[in-house]
Amino acid sequence: MSTRIVCCEQTGCTTSGHITAVGVGSDPAAANSRMTVSEVYRAMDRGERFYTEDQFGNRAAVHKYNCPCGRGSLRSAPDCTRWNNLDSLRICSWRAA
Repeated sequence: MSTRIVCCEQTGCTTSGHITAVGVGSDPAAANSRMTVSEVYRAMDRGERFYTEDQFGNRAAVHKYNCPCGRGSLRSAPDCTRWNNLDSLRICSWRAA
């Protein structure tokens, strides 16, 4: 199974910023659900794949990343376009139900 990441939550740490949670879904303007990095890691361990996609359909795989601050994070695979990079995705904006 492959899951598209459409937005990110990020925070800073002593050496660099990192992803703390992501929004997933098929619509880049509205995530269907929120997943913490720990939840994404567990899904990856079960064989699920995560990716980002730009407006032209170019995909970048998302991988586990060990942040220099010691916390787990996520990183998109390097490729030729910055638009499908995790750092280029919009910031998630969640509303209380």
